[in-house]
Formats: sequence, C-alpha cells, structure tokens
Amino acid sequence: MFVFISHLTVPESDRAELERHFRERSGLVDDFPGFLYLQLLRPQSGDATHTFLTAWESREAFRSYMKSREHAVSHSREPGEIMGRTGVRHEAYEVLMDSRRSPEWPA
Repeated sequence: MFVFISHLTVPESDRAELERHFRERSGLVDDFPGFLYLQLLRPQSGDATHTFLTAWESREAFRSYMKSREHAVSHSREPGEIMGRTGVRHEAYEVLMDSRRSPEWPA
C-alpha cells in the first residue's frame, strides 16, 4: 500500500470554502484502478490547517493516476485563488502495517 499526503496551510478566511470544495469534489479518483480511499483531515496542532490523504494499492497506481485525464480534470476544478494563498507540503509513504488488512504486516 502507498499513501500520499498533502499538508495545506490555508488562510483562515478561506478554510470554509476549501472544505466545501472538497465536500463537492468530482469523485473521478474513486473508480481509478488502484485507488483505495481519501481523507480530508483537520489537524489539532501543528502548522498545517488541513491534511489531504490518499491511499493506493501501490506507488505505480498513484503514478498512473497523476498522469491521467481524471487527475487533470479533478485538479482543474481546484479553487485557484484559494490555492494561490495556500502553502502545500507533500509526503509519500509505503505502508508497512495496516490493522485493517490481513495479514497485519504486508509482504
């Protein structure tokens, strides 16, 4: 499993609109091969105001999505003005253990 995380630092005046945007997202990623789930998180501490997490069956599935038409369409819908005022930091992880899966430690 592969997880890609975007930490967003959104100005306070834009936060409600950004959350609305994610609630009304296109959903094109949902049926993409290898996509597992996404989450929008509101951190309780730290510098980021929101964290966007996507989980994939593999890094290759994520890379395929990043090159896809679905990705281009989804990201063309981003609120450009808000994103222009938002700091973004990305992280990528290989998942070594997931308690929701059996066996607990992937091979």
